[in-house]
Amino acid sequence: MKSYLFLFFGWLPMLLAIQPPVKPLSGNPVKPSTPAQEKFKLMPDDTLGVLFFDDFSEKLSSQWAGDLASFTLVDQRLTLTTQAAPPVFLSTATNRMLNTCWEAGIQVQGALTATNYVRLYLASTTHSLHDPQQGYHLQIDGKQQTHIYSLWRQNGRTRSLILQSRPFPNQGNAFRARVRVTCSPTGNWQILADENDRGKFEVVTDPNGIPTVKDITYTAAAYAGYAINFSPARWADFQLDYFLIKPLDPTSDGATTQTIQPGDILINEILSNPKPDGVDFVELYNYSDKTIDLQQLHIASVNSKGLVGSRRKVSERSVPMPPNDYKVLTTDPTLLQRHYPNGAASTFVEMPALPNFNNETGGVVIYSNNLTLDSLFYTPEMQAPFIVTPKGISLERQYFSTPTNQPGNFRSAATVGGGATPGYPNSQSKSAAEQYGFFLNSKTFSPDNDGFEDELEITYFLPDPGFMVNIEIYDTGGQLVKKLQRNQSLGTQGYITWDGLSDSGQHLPIGIYIAAIEIYHPQGETKMYRLSFVLAAKL
Repeated sequence: MKSYLFLFFGWLPMLLAIQPPVKPLSGNPVKPSTPAQEKFKLMPDDTLGVLFFDDFSEKLSSQWAGDLASFTLVDQRLTLTTQAAPPVFLSTATNRMLNTCWEAGIQVQGALTATNYVRLYLASTTHSLHDPQQGYHLQIDGKQQTHIYSLWRQNGRTRSLILQSRPFPNQGNAFRARVRVTCSPTGNWQILADENDRGKFEVVTDPNGIPTVKDITYTAAAYAGYAINFSPARWADFQLDYFLIKPLDPTSDGATTQTIQPGDILINEILSNPKPDGVDFVELYNYSDKTIDLQQLHIASVNSKGLVGSRRKVSERSVPMPPNDYKVLTTDPTLLQRHYPNGAASTFVEMPALPNFNNETGGVVIYSNNLTLDSLFYTPEMQAPFIVTPKGISLERQYFSTPTNQPGNFRSAATVGGGATPGYPNSQSKSAAEQYGFFLNSKTFSPDNDGFEDELEITYFLPDPGFMVNIEIYDTGGQLVKKLQRNQSLGTQGYITWDGLSDSGQHLPIGIYIAAIEIYHPQGETKMYRLSFVLAAKL
């Protein structure tokens, strides 16, 4: 970054010498960008006090989530790949709303239009900017060789315009600007821009000259980010030079987190005995009505004698955790995702090092300052008795409302579901089904890869955790064709699929088949189910 700052300021006197004075953002024409200007990467005036900053000088920061495969770095700028399909987005966790400044350096080759536009998501309640949410975003689009700044409030999929600029003439056939949006401690919004390398930000007003608008419909946030919509042929026209978030006025910063109390953050799942090449993880759940910053939390392990070890800070950066949200603490999110493909990667929080958890007997404690929020002590007896080797099988919480260490509240995760549920509801949470048993979603399936009923899906609901299952598939002649499940543990609800292949991997003929299902429980309860179905094919 320093080399670019030196380059920019070294050339600035020459640029000022060759350019005529440029008028403010008043709708008057400005001089188009010159080839010399296009060499310079847009950069902020300073990065003092930033809470989040990425100038894409080396690689895409691990703090970003979203359509990662749609973005790449070219000449230390964030651009789109040829495979990108609109719209695309990136988001980062932040709890900033009031008293906040968001800023970005944006360049677009070609005109901004109603379908070719950029959005800065300032405050969002969901990490996926494609999904319904509550919050605010700035959209920069255009028409007829002009561009417009529009500030929107969003509720679900409904958007309400709260501030829109007058149309500004394009800079030739391109858009190049540093864009800043601020929200005061009292909820006054303002848009500022530094277009065409003027060197300073100027307030963007509405057509009546009004520079600000007050809106405090929402005052909490969990994510911010950047989104692009584009015509397929224009994927290469968009680039982001930097993105930052910082307090608007550090001396009156109102984005403080509410006081955390014991029980607000609960230990929901732990994997202390991973697979031979796996990693530990601890899953937390926000059981409060507050947005809690993980930057305030510490974690420690407990040895087999009950002695608590050294504390480790969960995060050095702000990681907001909204109510009813999951966060998974691990040292290697990529490896964790590989071992548990169903895991919600957006909830993974990478730590340089976790405490050293004992494999079978030990514990974990979560702190906020010197206050213990929750603690769990685990033993081998918590694992299901039929599980011979518990490596890679987590312990899951059943009830949030029950004390963490109450006997029976933590049990083995269902091996049918992969042995762990990082980032999403536990397999062993209590089922609220009106009817228990095993059911077919459809009595026919056709494994022809046409996207419709390609697999047989067996759904189950059980009254209690701890059941094991065997499932065998027979043809109408009584011949065993597939051992689908053998001595696998079940959750309280879930589903099991079959792709129509035999044990030898062969495609089976069309016809009627029967699934023989046996479940058994450590307390001695056993049940049998027989479900008939048709393996079909296209006519």
